[in-house]
This record gives sequence, C-alpha cells and structure tokens, in this order.
Amino acid sequence: MTSTRRTFLKTAAVSAATLAFTLDNLFGQESERGFKVGICDWNINGYMANPDCFAVAKEIGLQGVQVSYTLDGKFSMANSKANRQLFKDAAKKTDMEFASLAMGLLNGRPFAREADAEAWVLDCLDAMHDLEVDQVLMAFFSEGDLVNKPDDQKSTIEKLKRIAPQAEKLEKILALETYLSAEDHLKIIDAVGSDAVKVYYDIQNATNMGYDIFKEMELLGKKKLISQVHLKDDRKRLENSGLDLKRVRKTLEEIDYLDWLVVESAVEGDWKESQSANAKFVRNLFEIKT
Repeated sequence: MTSTRRTFLKTAAVSAATLAFTLDNLFGQESERGFKVGICDWNINGYMANPDCFAVAKEIGLQGVQVSYTLDGKFSMANSKANRQLFKDAAKKTDMEFASLAMGLLNGRPFAREADAEAWVLDCLDAMHDLEVDQVLMAFFSEGDLVNKPDDQKSTIEKLKRIAPQAEKLEKILALETYLSAEDHLKIIDAVGSDAVKVYYDIQNATNMGYDIFKEMELLGKKKLISQVHLKDDRKRLENSGLDLKRVRKTLEEIDYLDWLVVESAVEGDWKESQSANAKFVRNLFEIKT
C-alpha cells in the first residue's frame, strides 16, 4: 500500500470518527446535558418543610426537592443541626437530592425591612453548608416585593453586600426571585458586586409581569446569572400550559443552562396525580431519564 493511500485512509477514519462524535453530541446526548427535575416542597400537599417530602417526591417521579428553610415548625432548620440531619438522612434513604433551599418566609418578613433578616440568611447559609446544598431561593413577593420600591431595593443591595462575602466563602449562591425585570435584576447584582448573587428565574412570574421571557433568559443566561428555573403555570398543569415550553427548553439549551428544573405548577383535580403528570411532562420534554 502506498504512503499516499495510507494517509488517505487514516484521514478518512479520523474524519468519520469526528463526524460520529459531532452527531452524537448534536442528537444523542441531550438527555445527558445535566437537567434534573425537582419540585417545590410547598407543592407537595402537606409536606412543606418536612423530611418526608423526599419520599413523596420520589413516588411522584421526581429526582429532588426544593426544601423550605423556615424559622419555626417541628422540622425547622433554623439553628438546628439535628433537624438538618433529619433532612439529610431522608434524602439519602430515598436516594433523592436537594435541588436547593428556599426562603419563602421573606415574602411576609421582607429582607429589605426586617432587622433580623441578615441573621436568618446567614443561618440558612450555615444550613446549606451542613446539607451540602449550593443555593437558596430568596423570595421577594407580597410584603417583600421590590417593584417600584427604590428604598427597599437600596436596602436589599446594602444587606446583600454584607452577606455576600460569607456566601462566597462557603461557595453558595443567593438566588433572588422577584417580580423585577432582568434589567433591574442586573442593576442590583452589579451594585452588590458579588458572584454569589444570581437570579432564580420563574417563567410564569415573568410572563405575568409582561416581560419577554426568552429575551430575559438570553440576557441573564449570557452572563451566567440564572441559578435555577421554576417551570410553572399558575393556572394549569404544565401539559396544558399556554406557555411555549418547547421554546423554553430551546432557550435554556442555547444559554447552556445545566441545572435543576423545579416544578411549581397548578393542580387540576387530584394533587398527586397532577404533580405526577407535571413531572412526567417535564421528563419527556427535556428527555430526562430517571
């Protein structure tokens, strides 16, 4: 065989292998992108801030739970190593994961105005360290809403500046979920000046506010500022949603989002059957194998 022939065959083989690898990545690897599907514990009927939420979520067909950090209640994680261990043990026993923690309590006890709010978040960061959870949703709705409240926005920035260094030290994310636009989120994040502060993006909340969710996800995604995503329709099951969820998937892939897809959706009929249907829909849409 001539050297020219050998060179040609070698080149052809490399090209074929390269093509096969490229096709695999284009068409065969989507289910391995890193997507996982979880649920908010407040959407698991009667299991908010309860270690048994993991067992129920697994039965529904999910891989993890966004667990509420509360200040009171039988299983409150606040300043309680023992309760934190209960959650950790429950997750391990069921082979489930923490998608993240959530501080929904800030809706009624606004971060911007409550004197003890910084201490609560710092204790939550300690809980995250104990549980090996990398992020917490900080809620800014109801009494904590920041829209058209410049003083509260200023206070939020000042407090985040004081808390962010501890989050950075622990390598944790403070994820802001608000009714603000992507641009207003960027103003806050830029003012804080910390990589520990990101956005928890809720597609339904943003839609309700009249924002273009696809442009917003692209804007925040290019800066790697979307920490996690709520897949939600606050009126219907996801399979019946009027939101363009196929385009949501496409946009998330385009910005290389590789984190949890957390279901927070309405119940139609039986709650468990509804949430099982939501979980199945998301698994199918994002080609998630469990």
